[in-house]
Amino acid sequence: MSDLDGLIRKEFGRIKADKRTLILLFAIPVLLIVVLGLTAGGTTTFFNAAIITKDDIECSGDFPDNKTSSYDEVFIDIVKNNCTAFGLIKYFNATNESLYLESKQQAQNLLRSEKIDVYIILPENFSELVENGTMNITLIYYIDGSDMTAVEAIKVALMEPIAYFRFNVGLLENMTQIIPYPEFDVPSWKTQILNYAIPLLLPLLILGLDMNLTSLSIVSEGPLPRMLLTPTGRRQIIASKLIAYSTIMLLQIIEVFIVISIFDLYCLGSLFEFLLVLLLTGFCGVTMGLFISAISTTEQVANQIYMMFFIVLTMFSGFLPKKLLPASMAFLIDILPLGHSVELLRDITLRGLEINPNNFFQLLLISLIFLILAYVLYSMRTKLKKLEV
Repeated sequence: MSDLDGLIRKEFGRIKADKRTLILLFAIPVLLIVVLGLTAGGTTTFFNAAIITKDDIECSGDFPDNKTSSYDEVFIDIVKNNCTAFGLIKYFNATNESLYLESKQQAQNLLRSEKIDVYIILPENFSELVENGTMNITLIYYIDGSDMTAVEAIKVALMEPIAYFRFNVGLLENMTQIIPYPEFDVPSWKTQILNYAIPLLLPLLILGLDMNLTSLSIVSEGPLPRMLLTPTGRRQIIASKLIAYSTIMLLQIIEVFIVISIFDLYCLGSLFEFLLVLLLTGFCGVTMGLFISAISTTEQVANQIYMMFFIVLTMFSGFLPKKLLPASMAFLIDILPLGHSVELLRDITLRGLEINPNNFFQLLLISLIFLILAYVLYSMRTKLKKLEV
């Protein structure tokens, strides 16, 4: 045990001497969290809108009066005065097809110049369909398709004016009012950008930085001379590195948790489970770093392998949905750690769910596999070098 204590103290001495890596380890997470925490904004939850109504245009169909055009004004007034998700910038009353095409071009120009976020078109038979007591009405909207967040959010946001409109005109059959906040959305009074980034940002930072911290732990010191001169075993050497670097990782995660708490962490689930996932992610980073160091012949090779690992981990971290990837590439998300960490943190923080045992134990298994591989490869290398000596 005294040998192990001495090795652990030696590892702490080496870590303390590497000031550049320590600064990166503790400063980068704080810097990014502070920047994101002070950044205003978040998901698209409010839309500046324009409305084009064609309700004054005579329509065809079996209606009692095909010139009814009063209900479009009700809908426009609701969007203007009663919606939390919309602000009406302008509306156009198209009384014929020529005016409609002109109004549509003006609305398109407003959308392109970003003066509005969406424009909605009410059809010719809008009021007639309402008069007949039906809600089988097609509303057409145009939105900037390059903003995928807005494309998804508008589907929910439109339910608010539609719900208020149905209340106003008495179409309450099968009525369910929906507040325009998507399920699991971070409230607007929270630091939205930071809280949305946490499930992806924290695992990427913690795993990447801890992997970098340990990637030179074996290759940089040449442990063979010490093994030849002292009875220190390979297990003790690996154990001392694992304990020392895991302790530094623990301090890093405590620091990260304190800083994100200052910036109003939004977590629907258990904070204990949140910390547990961060710790397991950091432990995986430590074991992957030991593996990289064990297979590297020089520090330069270790740095190159680290960069390759980090790029691959980032690409298959889960920020690209698995359903959009080919089966062979989606499989990589399952066998690499970041996909599991991201999913676990997203479930805990945004969905309020408990730890998914499948993701948790797969992440633990990946960590143990890298640790075992690091020990086996390190043992093989030292045996070969002894034979050479």
